[in-house]
Amino acid sequence: MIRALALAFALCVSSPLAPALAQTPQATAQSGVDIERIVSPGGIEAWLVSDSTVPMVVMRAYWRGGSAIEPQDMVGVTSVMADMLTEGAGSLEANAFKERLQDLNMSLGFSAGWDGIGMSITTLSENSGAAWEMARLALHEPRFDAAPLERIRRQMIVGLRTRETNAGYLANLALDQAQYPGHVYAGRTSRESVAAISRQGLIERRAALFNRATLQITIVGDIDAAAAGAAVDHIFGALPQGAAPPEPADVVLSPPTPLIVRELPQPQSLVVFSAPGIQDEDPDWIPLAVANYIVGGGGFSSRLVDEVREQRGLVYGIGTGPSVREHSALIRGSAQTENGNVAQALEVTRDVLRRLHTEGATQAEVNDAITYLTGAFALDLDSNAKIASVVHSYQAAGRDIDYINRRNDLIRAVTLEDVNRVLRRLYNPDAFTFVVVGQPEGLE
Repeated sequence: MIRALALAFALCVSSPLAPALAQTPQATAQSGVDIERIVSPGGIEAWLVSDSTVPMVVMRAYWRGGSAIEPQDMVGVTSVMADMLTEGAGSLEANAFKERLQDLNMSLGFSAGWDGIGMSITTLSENSGAAWEMARLALHEPRFDAAPLERIRRQMIVGLRTRETNAGYLANLALDQAQYPGHVYAGRTSRESVAAISRQGLIERRAALFNRATLQITIVGDIDAAAAGAAVDHIFGALPQGAAPPEPADVVLSPPTPLIVRELPQPQSLVVFSAPGIQDEDPDWIPLAVANYIVGGGGFSSRLVDEVREQRGLVYGIGTGPSVREHSALIRGSAQTENGNVAQALEVTRDVLRRLHTEGATQAEVNDAITYLTGAFALDLDSNAKIASVVHSYQAAGRDIDYINRRNDLIRAVTLEDVNRVLRRLYNPDAFTFVVVGQPEGLE
């Protein structure tokens, strides 16, 4: 979840600390983002960006362990558990809980991904004390009442019916099952698994996943280190230490399938394609950001958009990007086009990839990509919410605390040789599996 595309692409004066709160030296930011590592009186670490410009505070938390390690006879229970945490807590039933959130002008939410669970809190500074209490209630005293659980189950059943006519669902399912059949990442919910989700199952998932062992916290906004430490202890202090959860096996990719077609009556076709990628710890991760911008991540500046869309008008849009989970790494792309254009669009897409793979990019393309990626980064840091998202994504990915301030220099250091090495390594068109969903014409 956290380790997504933002990992690659993605203003304070420190306040004095209370004696009980440990602090390590803060990161001095060339980009203007100063991050300090704090340790609460209760011994919980967090990253803090303290800035009183806007009277609000944003907090992000993340726990390793998500849907990939849930019971296979109850697929979907982790996501339901995350949704149910804000469907009533303590003495507040679902409606009363949500009304209290509205009264405080705060947002509170949990989300479950394959590899972890995220928590997000946004509050006005003046309401922060009450906001931390609401977050504590949701985390430690969820009600898991029958009525909201049944409502969520009904919504999931509706989703199960409609997904069979959803091109995106069908395409990604076909791609997952072709590339890593039998792996948990290729699994999906079913009527049986939804029906099996029980209150006891929610209680067990909560107990299994929420502890201090893998907890990572980022706080950004109008709060000093002492108040941040107190907030951390108030919300998370009662969590058990616990241990890191078990992990699924790493994905072993199957050989590529040149073309998979799934029939779906509609005038347009969705094309998705994927090849082996690299994890974000790989030395080529930063060069990949530049290479992918040139291939299909740079909008109208990318080769695929220029040649498939602009020059030939074969697609409405096309793009590529790395897709990273804890146990898989892919290069993925997608395009949408009229059924009659699919065959030619695939031919041109493969041709563009082949030329980049064999001939490489140009120095001008590398220069343009670096200029954009470094210049646009400021837009990812123009609000507390955005800063929290970027800093937290780096924290969850295991980056050092000063990474955000070195990120642009790392991109500027990428050379044409680096980019062409990545293109040869990752963009061989013969390594891609292509899936088409629709009623494509002219395909064998």
